[in-house]
Amino acid sequence: MPTTNLTLKSLPKWAVLEALMVAVFASLAWMSEGAAPSKTLENLKTAYLGEANAHVRYLAFADRAQEAEFGEAASLFRAAACAEHVQVKNLAAVLRKMGYEPVIRINTPVVKTTSENLRRSAGGCEPFECGEMYPAFIEQAKAEGNEDAVRAFQFALTGQKQHTKLFKAALNNLHKMDMTSPLYYVCNVRGYTSEHPVRPCPGCSDRHASYVQVH
Repeated sequence: MPTTNLTLKSLPKWAVLEALMVAVFASLAWMSEGAAPSKTLENLKTAYLGEANAHVRYLAFADRAQEAEFGEAASLFRAAACAEHVQVKNLAAVLRKMGYEPVIRINTPVVKTTSENLRRSAGGCEPFECGEMYPAFIEQAKAEGNEDAVRAFQFALTGQKQHTKLFKAALNNLHKMDMTSPLYYVCNVRGYTSEHPVRPCPGCSDRHASYVQVH
């Protein structure tokens, strides 16, 4: 039985146009679905940059506190910087899993007196992340069904809440501080910061949590 090879030239013009229109719309639909931006991906980028800059900022605050002989405040800032580094690694892992290689952009931190640095940390950056940013990011990640992002945001939120508490306490007791550098403990998996190793870790509920000691 003979076969017939149909080409665009052998088809009626209306059939050619209809076929082309179907192909175009199908292509546009595919591009629309494939190119649909993920709000959670953008939120992860925002959180990643925020935590990376916080890491650098707290190290600068620690140096200023050490210069001013506020050893306790210096230790706290170094511990917070360590915790932020853990959060950076957690967020980067989720970003890479989503196919995005994170890029760090560091802004030069504004460093003032230790009192002002504590006040800014206790009353500005951390509370905003606790009360607004991370809760919104978590809800968006849940809506998109991204459990990895949900966990990373929740771990960061728990850590920021603890930082706010510690910064407020340090601000209230700054006049009593001296060059003593007490130990702080930072969960090296989730970044939870405390004055004693807490198990299970409030950040990740790990009964065998491993802590990094920070002076």
